[in-house]
Amino acid sequence: MRCEIFVNDYLPAIRAIIANKLINFGLTQQEIANKLYLSQGAVALYKKQVRGKKVRELERKPGVKEKIEELSEKIISRNLKMEELEAEYCKICKLILNKNLDIL
Repeated sequence: MRCEIFVNDYLPAIRAIIANKLINFGLTQQEIANKLYLSQGAVALYKKQVRGKKVRELERKPGVKEKIEELSEKIISRNLKMEELEAEYCKICKLILNKNLDIL
């Protein structure tokens, strides 16, 4: 149940934040898609804010925002394996859900 909440509610917002940071860094949508293991179309939807409705909520959360920024920097500096990226998402999930136990 916890993973389902994270995947449905928060992962799209995290990907949207990261995608926008990588766009601002100068990466193309296809480069971002490759780094995040997504399609270029998904990145376009994150850019247009069609996906990731909880971006503002996450950006206001201390600790979570910093962890997303750290992950963005890792993604910019090197190509993370899918397993490494998923492990980073899990760390962020624990931060978010521990701060939102009332939603469970």
